[in-house]
Amino acid sequence: MTQRVQDLVIGGGVVGVNCAHALADAGRSVVIIEKGEICSGCSHGNAGWIAPCHSLPIPGPGLVRQTLKWMLRGDSPLYIKPTLRPAMLAWLWRFFRQCNPEAARRGLVALAALHREVTQSVAEIVERHGLDCEFSHRGNLYVFRNEKTLEKAGEELALMREHGIEGTTLSRDEVLEREPAIDPAIRGGIFYAIDADVVPHRFVAEVAERLPGMGVRIETGTAVEGFVRANGAGVRAVKTTAGEFEPENIVLASGSWSTGLARKLGIKIPLQPGKGYSITYRAQAGTPRLPLYLADAKIGATPWKDTFRLAGTMELAGLQLKINQRRVDAIVRGAKQHLPGFKAENVLEVWAGMRPVCSDALPIIGAPAAVPNVYFATGHAMLGLTQSVVTGKLIAQLITGQVPSVPLEPFSPDRF
Repeated sequence: MTQRVQDLVIGGGVVGVNCAHALADAGRSVVIIEKGEICSGCSHGNAGWIAPCHSLPIPGPGLVRQTLKWMLRGDSPLYIKPTLRPAMLAWLWRFFRQCNPEAARRGLVALAALHREVTQSVAEIVERHGLDCEFSHRGNLYVFRNEKTLEKAGEELALMREHGIEGTTLSRDEVLEREPAIDPAIRGGIFYAIDADVVPHRFVAEVAERLPGMGVRIETGTAVEGFVRANGAGVRAVKTTAGEFEPENIVLASGSWSTGLARKLGIKIPLQPGKGYSITYRAQAGTPRLPLYLADAKIGATPWKDTFRLAGTMELAGLQLKINQRRVDAIVRGAKQHLPGFKAENVLEVWAGMRPVCSDALPIIGAPAAVPNVYFATGHAMLGLTQSVVTGKLIAQLITGQVPSVPLEPFSPDRF
């Protein structure tokens, strides 16, 4: 049976759910299809941060040399598995070409504009729907054990301040006053008051629970099998395991699985899955009061009411979810170095998720010229939660013919 719908959203993670929310707000008829369950991908186990302070793109000056060193260590913060796969080699070439000051500045300009209202946008959805996801606008404390790392972070803060992203530089004693759980061996910190956090799976699940009341239909366990092209440009139908849909527009919000779906449309996007890990514990002594970024170890630590989560690492090893215990152990070890009272007891979950990373580490938002009724909302890397609500609003603006509230040229699917 063929089902007609105005907008078909492919993907039930944080980005897809918020695209559906924004489209329903705009008066559109929306269906979400998800091959698994809602929030079953990388939206589930991340650090839960809404982090506009992460406005410098991943590739940057000096990263090539650092990456080559890290490749020799399987427990390093960024690990790239040696491979001869042409798609991965091409992605790496593009990625390393972005590791220069000019590209970093362009990326900062684009991301700072995208992030300008992200914390407020998430807060508005939480308040509007009365979500019980532990939303807290309490900021994020960056902690540094190494003087050079602290100096570099200070330089990056100066760049971000040029674009309205503020942080407060703290001495060692000021950090310890705010967060006594931290090891006194640190050199200093930066506090970003603009950041907030939620329990991520609860945020996504609770937004999704409100969607049927807004007229959105959710079809889980429904995978895309192919697309039927229109006689002219665009897509006429989507073939799925639950039958055929005939949408006016398609929103491709499938995270790391977007590459394969784009290929079915004849579109090539330089996107690779970057595996991230997290370990969730019961709340316990020795954990911090605030979300922390342990900058030298590149680990996020988020305390909630009943749980505590460590998250980190980027592993480029293909589209597979196998847990590498060596990398999990490195996260725990790094956390204990910074939090000497933390015993890492009462583990609730060890998790891995695939984060969709474009070669320039910017998301893809918009429709390619070749298929103008397919709107990409993917490639958000480690910032899917941060960028989800604003991405949904931008997709809705594009589909309803409004002028986007953020310049979208840097995020165009045709930029590659």
